[in-house]
Amino acid sequence: MRLIQLAGEFRVTAPAPADGGTSEVRRATLSKDLSEFLIELSIGVHRYAMYPRSHPSLRPVTQDILTGLGSLLSSRANLSIGVAQKQLIIEGVATDAKHPVLSDLARRLHSHQLGAISFTKGVTVVDLEGLLETLAVEPEREGSPVGLLPPDQLPAWDHVRIFPVGYDQLGMKESGESKEREPARATQLWLGLAQAAMASEDPLDPDAPPDATTVARTIEGHQRESAYDQVIVGYLLQLAEELKESEGAEADAVRARMSELVKELDGRTLQRMVEMGGNFAQRRRFVLDANQALAVESVVKILEAAANASQQTISSSLTRLLGKLANHSDQGPQRVRTQAIEAFRENVEELIENWELKDPNPDEYTLILDAMSRASPILAGANQEAELDGAARVLKTGLEVDVYGPTMQKAVSDLLDDGEVAQVLQLVDQASADNKLAERLRKQLTTPYQLRKLLAADDVDEDNLRDLVRRLGDTAVETLLETLVESESRAIRRKVFDCLAELGITVAERAVELAADSRWYVQRNMLALLQRVEELPKTFSPMPFLGHRDARVRREAFPLALRMPEKRDRGLGLALGDSDERLVRMALLELQTGVSESLLPTVVNRLLRDETHPDLRPLAIRAMKSSRSSLALKALLGVCDGGKSLLGRRKLASASPELHAALGVLRHQWREHPDAAWVFQAAEASKDADIRNWMTEGDNISS
Repeated sequence: MRLIQLAGEFRVTAPAPADGGTSEVRRATLSKDLSEFLIELSIGVHRYAMYPRSHPSLRPVTQDILTGLGSLLSSRANLSIGVAQKQLIIEGVATDAKHPVLSDLARRLHSHQLGAISFTKGVTVVDLEGLLETLAVEPEREGSPVGLLPPDQLPAWDHVRIFPVGYDQLGMKESGESKEREPARATQLWLGLAQAAMASEDPLDPDAPPDATTVARTIEGHQRESAYDQVIVGYLLQLAEELKESEGAEADAVRARMSELVKELDGRTLQRMVEMGGNFAQRRRFVLDANQALAVESVVKILEAAANASQQTISSSLTRLLGKLANHSDQGPQRVRTQAIEAFRENVEELIENWELKDPNPDEYTLILDAMSRASPILAGANQEAELDGAARVLKTGLEVDVYGPTMQKAVSDLLDDGEVAQVLQLVDQASADNKLAERLRKQLTTPYQLRKLLAADDVDEDNLRDLVRRLGDTAVETLLETLVESESRAIRRKVFDCLAELGITVAERAVELAADSRWYVQRNMLALLQRVEELPKTFSPMPFLGHRDARVRREAFPLALRMPEKRDRGLGLALGDSDERLVRMALLELQTGVSESLLPTVVNRLLRDETHPDLRPLAIRAMKSSRSSLALKALLGVCDGGKSLLGRRKLASASPELHAALGVLRHQWREHPDAAWVFQAAEASKDADIRNWMTEGDNISS
């Protein structure tokens, strides 16, 4: 059979028969060992997201994954898993997008902007632990997607590799293959975009890449499969990120092709691509990256597409003014063009950074327009940089001669106003141990006041913040907690959260106290913070928060209940009975390794016999895989029961994810039970090819 890769969609087609007849096209299924490996991997990621790294529950699940992987790699040189938005692709077969366990893993990998994971022989526990820790991080809450990291910062292990969205065949060559020239990453991304757009099976020549017009026409003419669009969007996002900082002739050539592509795409296609690029925050980041990377005419087009996709409004006056700046960037002397480009990019950044409402207040637009009209065409950035260098030089000179005066005071003040606390401290640290000025500045800077001043800025450099918090130690806790509670900036709250999580038991005790705050978001943040500490205070109980009226608070309390053996079953029971589907899913994922007899009635009555969460029924069924209870058997047979035929024979229910899951559990646990015999007989006689294959090949996951 021939495998065709079409922009992230994998299809399997059978060759035509030699006699010229027609061939039945069958959906491929994964073997049992591949299915079980993917499920174990999903459960492992879930466990690492729920428990601290020292928890005893993590090592067994890691060992299970390692055992399954070792078996798979005994007959393979390597094993690769492709990632779509809701599916995984392994050995040419896509998993069911409705499979609850694997769709959850695909969602997590996709949120990390990953396109594939590859395993090679020799995988160790250390390799797997590093991978699971990386994947367990929630990008929306705890940081940026790992796939968006620069290539030299991507996590690397001896026998496990992760590939960002948009990796191409140039990046997947075996290490022994020779290459005359390694193209720059921007060129690789452009080739990958072109290759995906044109559904080419062969690598493209980096020295003769397709032109932007050809790629644009191909994208516009495609049949609009969602997987195709998702892959194209992945390349566009990465190209914008890469090009905003890349320099050199090769990057400039890709930048020109990317700009031309955007100009060539029709508005409807571009808007659809921007819509698929993620939520509002991700679209805003894409526009900001494009603003730094592309020609201004292309930026105007992306800005308009993002406005439509996010239901934002751009006034005609603002559009005309941006267009005028774009025109000036292509006309007149070089000085005028440079000033126009800078004015354009600065004002696009200002617009996007303050773009919060679906229908912005006209007064806010007026202020932006007025500021743009008064903007002075002076390259202030260079002057500011020179002033900053001068202040640093003054400080360094003062430290060398150990003197302090008005000039030194002004230099330090200027550096602190520009947020350069870390630079000042670095210079101070270079001074001798008996330097009085260094001692004075160190005392001045390592105070909660300076920390509050740093956190009050519009943006906070994470390295500066970590350095100052490290120096302050426990005395930084109150200021950090105050900022976490009160700051309106999500970015600053995230950085503060990360610093607090590293400060240990002192933070945990104060977090328990602050969790009594009546504001839901304060409670949620404190519970999330407690998840990051190794040891919970003995006075803390998560159970009251599992009854909170806000689901976001209950979701953060649930992992804490799982860490307490005496509260685990009670916490699982409350979560299984919750009205929040996401919390129920979290509980069912935790039960994929087995459900206790005390929780089995809740699983059966709440999730199989009740229609509250129909999409979670397959997950509930799989949780009963290890149960030998008659209640489980009765429930499984009920799922399979499709009534009787006209001849009075019992028949299976219509094909569905629930039926496939129930058949798999029955085959695994109740194969010899007489009450289940009719199920196996009906399955063997079924007209459904998937069910017949299941009887011979095991509990497979259909594509």
